Amino acid sequence: MVTELAPRPASAPRRVHPAERPAPPAASTPAPPWAALAVVLVGVFMAVADFFIVNVALPSISSSLGAGSAGLELVVAGYGVAYATGLVTGGRLGDALGRRGLFLGGIAGFTVTSAACGLAPSTATLVAARVLQGLAAAAMVPQVLATIQSSFSGSDRQRALGVYGATLGAATVAGQL
Repeated sequence: MVTELAPRPASAPRRVHPAERPAPPAASTPAPPWAALAVVLVGVFMAVADFFIVNVALPSISSSLGAGSAGLELVVAGYGVAYATGLVTGGRLGDALGRRGLFLGGIAGFTVTSAACGLAPSTATLVAARVLQGLAAAAMVPQVLATIQSSFSGSDRQRALGVYGATLGAATVAGQL
C-alpha cells in the first residue's frame, strides 16, 4: 500500500536542517589589548622623546632664530612645565570625556604643534608652540596608563607596565641621539 502525500501549500514554511542553515555573521572582535597597547605607546614615545630632542637642537635653534640663552631655556622649560602641570587635568578629562577621544585629540594636537615648532619663525613662536605641545602631550600620556589599567590584569598588566617602562627608556635615549 502506497500512500501519497498531498503537496504542501506554498505558504507553509520549509523546515531547514541545522547543517543547511547559514552561519551567523562573525561577531566583530575588539582589537587585542596588545595591539591597543602598541598604538598608545607610540604616543608616549613621541611625548617623551620630544621632551629631550630639543636639547640636541639648541645650537641650531640659537643660530637660526637668533635665540639667546633665556629664549633657549624657555624653549626647553615651556614644554616641561606645560606637560607637568597638565598631566593631572589630562587624566581627569580622560575619565570624564573618554580616554580614546582625548588620546586621539592629544595625538592630533601634538602633531599640529610639532609642525608649528618646525615652522616657527621666531623664538617667541617656538616657545608658544612648545607650551601647546606640552599640553597636548599631557592630554595624551595619562590615557596610556588608564588603558593599561583597564585592559590588562594580573601578569599581563605587569608585562604591559614593563613594556611601558621600556618605551619610556627607549624614548629618552632616542630623544638625545
